[in-house]
Amino acid sequence: MRDSRGRFLSGHTRVGGMMAGAIHTKSAKAKISDSLRGKIGEESRRWKGDDASYIAKHMWLYKHYGKATRCENPNCQFKNPKRYEWANISGEHRRDRLDYMMLCPSCHRKADLNGGVIGWLDL
Repeated sequence: MRDSRGRFLSGHTRVGGMMAGAIHTKSAKAKISDSLRGKIGEESRRWKGDDASYIAKHMWLYKHYGKATRCENPNCQFKNPKRYEWANISGEHRRDRLDYMMLCPSCHRKADLNGGVIGWLDL
């Protein structure tokens, strides 16, 4: 618990391990920076692969394939919707473009109401 100035009150236990709040030397900071430089995607130490969150996988999809630009449902009833969305086909949310398709919001909602599986589209 904190007081009105934001300071911890007596008896409060510290959060974190032994190194929480540790100050690194300039040379240690340089080594850490060099070891992390250029490591993106699977090389990153924060990479979670298939264990990543729903949002992280959609961000990956948007980064690699861009914004959804059309409805891939050939039976779509709407000609010019204002926006499009990425929809998951299998329900597994894999990092694979073939596991997603671009749909208008109406077709996406119909797919979600159909158990979240887009097998009803007859592609």
